Amino acid sequence: MVSSPVEAAAEIRQPERPRAGALRWRRRIAPLVLLVLGIGAAAGSWQLKLGTLHHPAPGLWPFIISVAIILSAGALVVRPGDEPLEAWGRKSVSIAAAVASLGAFVVLFERIGFFVPAVLMLLLWLRVFGRESWRWTVVFALAGPAVLYIIFDRLLGVPFPADLALGAFV
Repeated sequence: MVSSPVEAAAEIRQPERPRAGALRWRRRIAPLVLLVLGIGAAAGSWQLKLGTLHHPAPGLWPFIISVAIILSAGALVVRPGDEPLEAWGRKSVSIAAAVASLGAFVVLFERIGFFVPAVLMLLLWLRVFGRESWRWTVVFALAGPAVLYIIFDRLLGVPFPADLALGAFV
């Protein structure tokens, strides 16, 4: 039997914590992945040619962003921090799915054009990730890419790749 609150507090078992070394290693996994991705992106943008600040080539800004990712990830690998790690769960899976959908958008954009991948992306993001109603999801998923196409391709003259869906109408 416990006779005082101090003894009661002493008897409460603290949950076992992983060793500090194991925590430090787990904190370095995500920055290492970002570091590798940043190096890959920098190599890819270097192949696009950088140009100069006055006459930038297609690879300049992706290269600058890649270097920023490399430096940030490198700093986090060296000094990972002591904040508690967020547990993996449903939110983590949805973030991974969102990143994968961005990759799919890029691949589809290059293969079939802008409109269909943009509609599919907005359907996914608005309905699944944003939990919007079907009515608003369909309206925005169809109107959004159409408005963006008109603004960028027609008004600003930014060339989009040949589009399978818009090719029938334009």
